[in-house]
Amino acid sequence: MATGPRILHRDRRTLDALFQHPVSGNLSSSDVWHLFERLGAVRQEPNGKLLLTVSEHRLVFHEPHRKELTPEEVTQLRKFLETAGVTPATVDTLADDDAVDSAAPDMLVAVDHHQARVFTIDAAGGGARTLRPYDPHHFLHHLTHRQERELRGQREPEDPGYYAGIAAALAPARRIIVLGHGTGHSNAAAHLEEVLRAKHPEIGTRILATRAVDLSAATEPQLLAQALQLLDSEHRTARPG
Repeated sequence: MATGPRILHRDRRTLDALFQHPVSGNLSSSDVWHLFERLGAVRQEPNGKLLLTVSEHRLVFHEPHRKELTPEEVTQLRKFLETAGVTPATVDTLADDDAVDSAAPDMLVAVDHHQARVFTIDAAGGGARTLRPYDPHHFLHHLTHRQERELRGQREPEDPGYYAGIAAALAPARRIIVLGHGTGHSNAAAHLEEVLRAKHPEIGTRILATRAVDLSAATEPQLLAQALQLLDSEHRTARPG
């Protein structure tokens, strides 16, 4: 019986294709990155390469110039997944209707290097949406990174309690959008996603998209608009075509 990650049918087809023999020569790179985002994280590095993360395992991968991966690239990715303990035999496949609780709210977390703001994305009459702050235990209201020095482009010191608080606030979420400051190694949103997927996988697997934005200049309606755009984009991508 499989004891590893749980993925949707579309990602299961991609995983099976990665492990098929002979090696596939027409596997879509976008499908593969979608799979890796469900298993872990895909981050664009400043040098143009991709950083793939699955659990505690990492691979720096040259971003393909074609829409399809070469057999050599497929073989490299397959070996990486095997090292991370992910094969067709170790994953469970979810029926699309069982993937998420349809009654659960979508949630947005806006994070910088000092604080995180967690919102539910509520639907009102007529299909309108609004952001509502969500922190039922008032944990995030009091908890910020303790940072006295200038960041100088570096990450904050690790604070497990900080990320545990964010994970607890996101626990009710059906789908999660992460928006945050920074680029490269100072990208707070990408770092939060990486921590949640590694330390709180039950939360991390619900992250649909992570984007870098200028939070200092973004209003809540603008954050809502970007979150809804990302949710809609994911919905259209997931439709059978």
